[in-house]
Amino acid sequence: MNRRNFLSTAGAGLAYGVLGASSAFAADSKTRKRHLYVTSDRDQTVEIYDINRNHEHLGTFKMHGGKVGGMCADAPTNRYFISQQSKNTVSAYAMLTGKKLWSVNIFEKYAYKQPDRISITADGSALYVPVKQNGKYLILDPSTGERITEFERPGHPHNSWTGEQGRYMYCAGRSHHVLYLADQKTHKVVKEIGPFSWPVRPFAVDREERFIYANTTYTQGFSVGNIRTGETSEVNVLPPYERTKHWMTSHGGMPHGDHPFSHGIGVRPVTQEVWHLDDLWGYLNVFDTSKNPAKPTLSGRVELFDDIKKAWNRYKTGEYGTGNRWVAFSIDGRYCYPSDGSVVDCEAGKKTSIKIAPSEKVFEVEFLGDQAVRVSGQMGGVYGPGVV
Repeated sequence: MNRRNFLSTAGAGLAYGVLGASSAFAADSKTRKRHLYVTSDRDQTVEIYDINRNHEHLGTFKMHGGKVGGMCADAPTNRYFISQQSKNTVSAYAMLTGKKLWSVNIFEKYAYKQPDRISITADGSALYVPVKQNGKYLILDPSTGERITEFERPGHPHNSWTGEQGRYMYCAGRSHHVLYLADQKTHKVVKEIGPFSWPVRPFAVDREERFIYANTTYTQGFSVGNIRTGETSEVNVLPPYERTKHWMTSHGGMPHGDHPFSHGIGVRPVTQEVWHLDDLWGYLNVFDTSKNPAKPTLSGRVELFDDIKKAWNRYKTGEYGTGNRWVAFSIDGRYCYPSDGSVVDCEAGKKTSIKIAPSEKVFEVEFLGDQAVRVSGQMGGVYGPGVV
């Protein structure tokens, strides 16, 4: 089947997994491909885009489940993993075909509910599953889905981050002021950062694992955690007057549980920048960490709204708006994905005309031929063999 016929068939609703490895993936062993994997809760699919071809839509994999809690990928095994809160499942899939390799229902097996934003260790040996309703982190074997161990994590375990040096797994509770750090080898909690001034929401860690940059529930800006000393501080930032003078029409509301003021943050790869999402007003605020990573300084803003008098990503009572407010990046740091379906050119500092499926669960896979060599995390970070 040639590529044109394949895309036509995929567009008619067939998944890659039904067709097997397609010509959209096939390439010689020297060709580097960059594919963006994006989950769609609405369609219960994973949408795949070719970053090298202006984010051309390549096709669709089925997810076999409900609302996604999180997703992550492992380059050496060509696998990605999805947790689904409404189904209480954690599943493994083949990157090239979308075929489901294993699935475990943690409620049926362990009486646990709501697996959330999962992460895999840097060496691919363990899958960390925050279990929101049971105050635990469940550690699974990525090859089988069997339990390795678990530990207590109070405050509704929610977001996790894999340290790029392979040192710590960072484990947050959305209703808790302290961030737990687990050793990626022993799976034991070995350090605590905080307490922060408010509960920890989305967060990112610099590549060297020196500092944590975190949205905290009622901080108008973000918090900074020093991993070595455990100290915390805050960076406050307000939107420009030119935007807030249209108060009645331009603020977007707060859709997330516990109503955080800011929801979305990331460390842009290959730079010394922290990107912070002011989701009330529709700005990506860019902070420079090159002079002092403990005290980032505002260096620019990207407007996500199209009309300064109108809201970006407005939240309507009882439902989500066009996106769920998040910050993810491409591996090379060129693109930012703020979860409303927009694609931001980081160098130009503005939105492009490109549109992808709205989602806060996004990662990139870089392939050499048909073998994945690097992947990104859902809140940033770059992982793969030889990546240090």
